[in-house]
Amino acid sequence: MATRDKVLSLLRGPVVSRIRFTFPFAAGTVTIAPQSFHRVATAIEAGTVSLQVTNTFPPGVGGQYISGTPNTLQVAPLVGRTEEGLLLHECTHAIFDLTKTQVTDNEDEAAAYVVDALYFRMTGLRRSRWNAEPHATAGGVADDLLRQYQAGKVRIPPVDTGLWATLRRTVMLDPLYIAGTSGILGVLFGTGTGHDG
Repeated sequence: MATRDKVLSLLRGPVVSRIRFTFPFAAGTVTIAPQSFHRVATAIEAGTVSLQVTNTFPPGVGGQYISGTPNTLQVAPLVGRTEEGLLLHECTHAIFDLTKTQVTDNEDEAAAYVVDALYFRMTGLRRSRWNAEPHATAGGVADDLLRQYQAGKVRIPPVDTGLWATLRRTVMLDPLYIAGTSGILGVLFGTGTGHDG
């Protein structure tokens, strides 16, 4: 199966159809749900998001989303669950760009980590394969959401605000992000990149 077909299948597949949560931001609440990922699949099919498969990323980076004309989703070859989760991470950036949701870059990045952690947990990927930060802290948010899924009290559960704040702080202080728009300076001065990640 070609990479494009694999991506589209993943975005519309059974595991991604279970990913759903809300988180607070300055203008209210943001919802990530299966339809969010369907929108990215449709944008790939329409050519408004270009898909590039590459192994050439800066150190510590597993994929990139670059907004522009066209928007570009750069991903590693999908050889396993790790790459699939990282693809979903980048697709989360695309969601905010396509929907023009005005989250901060820090919130954008944190949400993307929650998505990949949910995918890793739902597909049984051993934590030892994704326990570097900020993935590990995002795993705590994902664990709480999975407990809420299991309880079934709310169709689309909210993130725990304390765990969410810890994750945002972890992203803000991570060496990969600290000097960028998702890090301390970006949070303090409100700078952004337009959902690039």
